[in-house]
Amino acid sequence: MTVQSPTDDSLNIFRAANYRGIEYLRNKDLSLYMKSCGIQQCLPGYSFGPIAREGYHLHVVLSGKGVLRIAGREFPIHENQLFVLKDGEEAYYCADREQPWYYVWVTFGGEQARHYMEYAGFEDSVYVLDAAVDTHQFFDVVREIIERPYISMSSEIYRLGLSMRFLSLAIESFEKQDGLSRIPSDLTADDYVEFAVQYINNNYPHIRISDVAKYIGINRTYFSGIFRKKMYMSPQEYLMQVRMNRGREMLMQMDEPVYVIAQSVGYEDQLSFSKIFKKKFGLSPENYRKKIREQHKNEYQI
Repeated sequence: MTVQSPTDDSLNIFRAANYRGIEYLRNKDLSLYMKSCGIQQCLPGYSFGPIAREGYHLHVVLSGKGVLRIAGREFPIHENQLFVLKDGEEAYYCADREQPWYYVWVTFGGEQARHYMEYAGFEDSVYVLDAAVDTHQFFDVVREIIERPYISMSSEIYRLGLSMRFLSLAIESFEKQDGLSRIPSDLTADDYVEFAVQYINNNYPHIRISDVAKYIGINRTYFSGIFRKKMYMSPQEYLMQVRMNRGREMLMQMDEPVYVIAQSVGYEDQLSFSKIFKKKFGLSPENYRKKIREQHKNEYQI
């Protein structure tokens, strides 16, 4: 099945394409799964409901406009907006008669579906949000799901991964507007610091502290404060310590020139590396290597 792009000239032609998930994957072991998805260019005045449906139906409006009535409220919805129908809530929605909407949707089920909708900004009485990412990305995801309809476990897992991409785009859109990542509320300051330490230890040669704060999704000033309180040093000092310790290990174990080791631990300038190294260990890298090897030589001769 080939699904046309939202930029095609044939937008004025009604069409709907959708996919429903394989039933045997809908089991209690899946905390989040895709129930269905679709792409639809609505006819003028096309409506659905009022009806209460199972799952969370996340829509992205690519063009046109319409109205959503839910929870006793009415929401006018237009191009580049997201709206959701929530599990068990009666809803009615209708395309505009002059500019009917063209949208894509994915329906999610599972115990964690509500929580992920909240990460995307649809908390409590929130049903409509502006998109802060290119909505055509949502279209591309759903199109790829629909164009691989084969009934097999591998295809179902492939589609599940794509549906997670759809959800991640929705969450990314909200994060860009909200300013910060939606971190699970049960994380503590110690958790943030632990994630930061792991990230620095694994990526020390090519990162900056701003990268670390961005990785764990919190404000850099707040991050620096909780890191210093836990580690008794600033994040920058910890990063330097990791680089120096790794540089010292390489000097002891390898015959590579100092400039190569400096670059390997994140210093393009050998002089900067040597200056910091000497301040920390009391010797230049060359003299430190010479001293360690003399010690080892004497130990073997005893």
